[in-house]
Amino acid sequence: MISFRSWPVAAISAASLIGLAACGPASDPYEPPSPVQESTLTEAAIAVDADRPAAPEAVAELEAANDHDEGHAGEAHEHGGGELAITREDDFLTVSLDAPLANFGLSETKVPEGPKAEKYAEGIVEPIGPTVCEETERSITGRTDGTHGAMTVSVVWRCKKIDRVEGMLVHVFERYPAFEHIDAIYLGPEGQQVAKELTPSDTEIDFD
Repeated sequence: MISFRSWPVAAISAASLIGLAACGPASDPYEPPSPVQESTLTEAAIAVDADRPAAPEAVAELEAANDHDEGHAGEAHEHGGGELAITREDDFLTVSLDAPLANFGLSETKVPEGPKAEKYAEGIVEPIGPTVCEETERSITGRTDGTHGAMTVSVVWRCKKIDRVEGMLVHVFERYPAFEHIDAIYLGPEGQQVAKELTPSDTEIDFD
C-alpha cells in the first residue's frame, strides 16, 4: 500500500510565501510620468511638428486659395457674390453695390472709367411703394491689383414721399447673370437695420 504523508496547511502556506519573497518582482512597478515630464514631452512634440516642412503641393494650393479669395488690399473677393447697402437720409435713398468686376462680365485687370462706366448702374434697383422716386446721381469706383478687381456702383434716388417707400427690388441678377447671391442691408434714419441675402429667386428687401 502506498501512503502519502500529510503536511500541515500552515507549513505549506509559509513555504509558498517564502518562495515568492525570494523570487521578488521581475521588474520595477510602472510609475506614470510626472507633470514636468509630460510637459517636456508635449513641448518636444510641438517643436518637431513646427519644424517639419509642409508638402510643397499643399503650400501651393493654400497660397492659390488665399490669392483667389482676397482681392485688393486683402479684402474679400468672391466671384458670384456681392454686397448691397441701402441708406436713407432726408428724402434720399442711396444704394451702393460692391462686387468683383468678373460679376459684371469685365476683366479684373482693367477698371471701367468715364461716362461709359456709369451704364453699369443703370436699372440695378427699383424703389417699391406708392410714391414717386427719381434717380439723381450715379457713380462708379473701381480698383484692381492687376490680378483681382472690383468696383462699387452707387445710385441716389430722391423720393417725394419717402415714408411710403416700402423696400427695394434688385434687378442685378437679371442684368448680370454671373451674380449668385448678394448680402443686402438697409440702414434707416432712426437706426433701423434690415439684413437679407438676395438670390436670383428672391430679389426684394423690405425696409420693415
